[in-house]
Amino acid sequence: MTPTDTSSNSLLANPRLGLRLADCHFYHTMEVPGHGIVQGDWDLRNGLTEYLGGFDFAGKRALEIGPASGFLTFEMERRGAQVFSVEVQDDPGWDFVPYPSAVLEPLFGPRHQVMHRLKNSWWFNHAAYNSKAQLAYADAYNLPAAIDDFDVAVMGSLLLHTRAPLQIVEQCANRAKSLIITDLYFPELEGSPICRLVPNAENNRWDTWWEFSTDFLVHFLGAMGFKSAKVSTHTQPHLGRAYELFTIVATRA
Repeated sequence: MTPTDTSSNSLLANPRLGLRLADCHFYHTMEVPGHGIVQGDWDLRNGLTEYLGGFDFAGKRALEIGPASGFLTFEMERRGAQVFSVEVQDDPGWDFVPYPSAVLEPLFGPRHQVMHRLKNSWWFNHAAYNSKAQLAYADAYNLPAAIDDFDVAVMGSLLLHTRAPLQIVEQCANRAKSLIITDLYFPELEGSPICRLVPNAENNRWDTWWEFSTDFLVHFLGAMGFKSAKVSTHTQPHLGRAYELFTIVATRA
């Protein structure tokens, strides 16, 4: 399908209308038409080209996994792409690390509220930007067959939060000619195709699973036939602190 294929309407999320700024949680700092600059956790405005690996989106069909407030959605659209975004479903709502119930149960209610407000922010911004981007709430580990035929799939700061990141990469690789993967950069992991598990019995990191070497992802992409992979690093601010990230742009041979 393409993002404008009307046969996909059964997949599309119902728009959330009449939202106010107070109904939203912003993951990204954005300049929203009619509302000015709205502060979020990440501010990618000055480093967006680096975050997206310098990819040319003009005239491209783009699949985006995990759009959050939609900063990348609407910026890719502004750069000429037709964007189809896939966001997590309400159930489970997040890929929780399976800690004991005593750890997780107090988190479920507040996290549900955050995710509801986060999804509100995408729709709020969609209206403000007068966007034509489309959105589905779907399982990224098993995307519907109708979500297919894209020039590029974008996974921005997503894989570290998922229990089976390579399955999501595979789902995207089956549907797109090029892949863009951005995640946190850990120089001590570089040089070997490895990843490191984040949660343990002491830190209760229920929301984050992995730290990757770029080699880990590049080797896997190569195994799937993506022979051309460009790797770059860049710095982006999160809540006032600078973090180093990597971006991989890979194209199927």
